[in-house]
Amino acid sequence: MGNKVAEAVQAIRCRAACIEPCIGIILGSGLGSLVDDMSETVSIPYAEIPHFPVSGVIGHRGRWL
Repeated sequence: MGNKVAEAVQAIRCRAACIEPCIGIILGSGLGSLVDDMSETVSIPYAEIPHFPVSGVIGHRGRWL
């Protein structure tokens, strides 16, 4: 793993240490409301994840769950 990826992974793991995910889902435009029904989530703004791109799209929540 490159240093940038390792730093991003470490930041996510530190904030989400209480959760052991069993699946991952990447949602596209208009599907963000699906997370409203999820339990046991951790919300991390993209800007707080090292080397993670920040969304500039209007209406995008800009967070990793």
